[in-house]
Amino acid sequence: MTIDRQTLADQQQAAARAVTDVLARMPREFATAGELAALMAALPADTPVSVAWTVHVDPNLPAGPTATAHTAAGVTLLGPDPVDVVDSDGQVRSYGRLTPGVQLAAVVVAEGQPAPAWTVAYQPYERAQNALGAGDVETTLTALVELLRWMADLLPDTPAGEDGTPETVAQWVTDAGIRARLGIEAMRLNYSAERLTNLRNDLADREAARLPEDDPK
Repeated sequence: MTIDRQTLADQQQAAARAVTDVLARMPREFATAGELAALMAALPADTPVSVAWTVHVDPNLPAGPTATAHTAAGVTLLGPDPVDVVDSDGQVRSYGRLTPGVQLAAVVVAEGQPAPAWTVAYQPYERAQNALGAGDVETTLTALVELLRWMADLLPDTPAGEDGTPETVAQWVTDAGIRARLGIEAMRLNYSAERLTNLRNDLADREAARLPEDDPK
C-alpha cells in the first residue's frame, strides 16, 4: 500500500503517543510482576518489547548499600518492513517506519533511592564504548583507566579474603614463579592506567587552553 509523507508522519505520531502517554518522558519503575503486568496492559498489544543488553548505574551513585531498580522506558525502533511513500516530486520511495517500543532495564541505585532519568553503563568497558561512539574521548579514557585497574586487582598474589576464599588469579595458582609473573602483569596494567590518566589530563588541559582562542569575543 502506497501512502504520502504526511500520512506516514501522522501514523507514526499516533503510534508514538500511544506509548508516550503511558511511559511519558521518564522511565517507569516496577518491582513486582503485577506492576509490570499493569504497565504492559496499558500499552497497545503490538508494542514491541526489548531488554537492555547492559546494566546501567546512577552516575552520581554515593558510597554505601546499593539496590537494583527495574525500569521500563519508551524507545524508538525501525520497523522491519519498508513503506512505499509518494514524495512531493511524485516519485514512490521506500522508507523505514519508526515504531515505538518499550525497553526493560536494570539500574544500580543507592538503596532506597529511585532510578535517575540519566544513567550510564555499569561496566567500564561498555561505558568506554558508549562514550567513544559519541566522540567523548575524555570519558572513554576515564572508563578504560577504571577497566585496567580492575583487571590489575584480579591478578596479584595477595592475601585471600576474610573467609579464606581466593579472590585473585594468583591465589588459585600453586606455582610460585607464575604467581610472581602474574603480579608483574598487574603492575604493568597499573602503569598503563597511570599513563592513560596522564594522557587524559594532558588532553583536558589542551582543550581548556584552546577555549579562549575559540571564543569569538
